[in-house]
Amino acid sequence: MRHGETDWNLENKIQGQVDVPLNDTGRIQVVTAAQKIAQLRIHRIVSSDLLRAAETAKILEWPLWLTVEYDARLREWDFGDLNTAKLTSVATFASVLTEYQKYNAESIDSVFTRVATFFDKFDMNQNTLIVSHGGLMRVMMYYLETGGKNNIDDFIKFGFSTHIGNAQVFAFKNKKFELVR
Repeated sequence: MRHGETDWNLENKIQGQVDVPLNDTGRIQVVTAAQKIAQLRIHRIVSSDLLRAAETAKILEWPLWLTVEYDARLREWDFGDLNTAKLTSVATFASVLTEYQKYNAESIDSVFTRVATFFDKFDMNQNTLIVSHGGLMRVMMYYLETGGKNNIDDFIKFGFSTHIGNAQVFAFKNKKFELVR
């Protein structure tokens, strides 16, 4: 699940690892999503520790009767100097993947390593809700669907063809993701 809406989402600002809270619409989105999520019979909630994801997960604790576990490996990509900037073009965003040093950003290899270490000891048979961020979710989805590959060109194609809206929930079944809400 991606976190609910923030004011920065509305302003088209890159949040990266900056702590930005949910706005009122984001909180409503999460409460609405909780009804669908409850049908999934979740056994565990693991969330990024960044405020917008942590707040999303915290809202889900009570209706799911679970306690959230926080994991820094689920944080959004660190976009370096582009954190807080307005996203003006896909080309600029794509250049972060290939020229990350230019922006003091986290490398794709570093992000893939975080995802790999998270899933290394992950029980795929346990119905777990992961609450994270759009950029990191694309990496997780690509990682799981490809069996752990790390091909930047394929990832760029995958990433830009995968839309993940605020408070959207995806289920991983049969090595593919499907939109639940």
